[in-house]
Amino acid sequence: QLERKCSSLENMILESTSQMTLASKQIGEKVDSVNEKVDRSLKFHEYNKMVIKNQSWEYSAPIYRREDQRFDDYTLDEAGYIEETAEQLEEMTTKIRRGEFPHTMGVFPHTDTGVDLEMNDSIPPFNFTVNNELLPHWQEFTAALKQFTPAMNLLPDNVASYFSLDHVQLNGDAMFLMKNALIGKPFQRLDFINNDNGDGARRGGMGVDAILDIVESNNHLQKLSILRNRIGTHHIERLCSAVRNCHLVELNLFNSFEPGIADRMIASLLTIDDLKLKKLKMSSNHITSVGGTILAGYLATNPKLEELYLSENNWNDSDAALFANSLRSNRSLRCLELCDNSITNIGFESFRPVLCDESSLNSVADSNHSCTLDGYSLGLKNNHSSDTRENRSKKIYLLLSSRNRTMSNSQHFGDINVKLVPNVLQAVQKYSKFSNRETPYVRYRYRYVKVLSIVYEVMRRWDKVTPLYKNRT
Repeated sequence: QLERKCSSLENMILESTSQMTLASKQIGEKVDSVNEKVDRSLKFHEYNKMVIKNQSWEYSAPIYRREDQRFDDYTLDEAGYIEETAEQLEEMTTKIRRGEFPHTMGVFPHTDTGVDLEMNDSIPPFNFTVNNELLPHWQEFTAALKQFTPAMNLLPDNVASYFSLDHVQLNGDAMFLMKNALIGKPFQRLDFINNDNGDGARRGGMGVDAILDIVESNNHLQKLSILRNRIGTHHIERLCSAVRNCHLVELNLFNSFEPGIADRMIASLLTIDDLKLKKLKMSSNHITSVGGTILAGYLATNPKLEELYLSENNWNDSDAALFANSLRSNRSLRCLELCDNSITNIGFESFRPVLCDESSLNSVADSNHSCTLDGYSLGLKNNHSSDTRENRSKKIYLLLSSRNRTMSNSQHFGDINVKLVPNVLQAVQKYSKFSNRETPYVRYRYRYVKVLSIVYEVMRRWDKVTPLYKNRT
């Protein structure tokens, strides 16, 4: 009787503890919900305060037409550039002052919103006198951008914010204003394209030191592009530190290194502990076999990297073989681009046995089914689908189809226990289901045979198969 009472008391304590745990969890969820609502209300309050404050704002920088006598000492191209850039800056500044993002990219719900300063890349670099004319407009724009944080804080989680500076010409004062406006701004993506501001720059833009100052101040940054700039050896440590501290997932450094420097960048970048990068673009950077060896060794460790773009470098067939071999142990990489190097067909063909080893069905099954080799056609033996199971099934069925044309499947299945024939037929049916899918590679469909053709080939061994089915009747 005492044992029953103790047991009953124990059950009561357990039930009470469970109820208390559930109640505590519900209270915690309510507190989190209240905190979220309070935080949201505060953000709305800051946003409304910004918008109300800007209601009395007016664009003060004058916009002159290219026919104005002010431009008598300028060429038509220079006058036109000043007029068009001033109008563009006025339009974007006005939107920012209203609490609006000037630009939107993508299709809902996968949209990005931000500020896209893109100038015509065919415009020649102008002297500082021309760019000085635009300084009042850059002052207006950067002042608006500097107070824009409340609007950025209101963006929902599924919308990323970005800032892009593309082929923009800035004098020293304008660059300083732009840098200060971007310091601490929680943009999730930053693009600086053709903004070389270093020694011998063709056009003034945002220098690498200024870019790194901006990046280091941003705790929200996920994606960074520095294209056609001049990243020096002295920038490597700061850049790698920013990649590590910001936990960047995308890095694009297209055409930003002089010969020999990109190899050092790669060596430093890939030694970062727990590197988060999923996309890396290092095209047109004079990377040599030294950097290639480091990259191939890194890929062989199966890191988080999903996309790697290495076109227009100094790779050769030996480098291609190294990259191919690295994919034997890599199942994370989804795209590898090696086009426009010194790699011949011999080098690219070293990927074929890695992506689709047709020496046996088991070898095909064990091949790499995740990575697409971009820039060289391997037909159906490349991994065109994002679904690795589909790629694997297509390759297996492709080999079955190839053997069927010479009726050689049966000899490969000849040693299989007859009781496994139904399983073989079921597997054939399974692997065939992807062969008729609509894909951009319709021209390759003829390489697949009809599934009944393979079934018939296997069933031709009536002397082995018939007794199996007799026993079932």
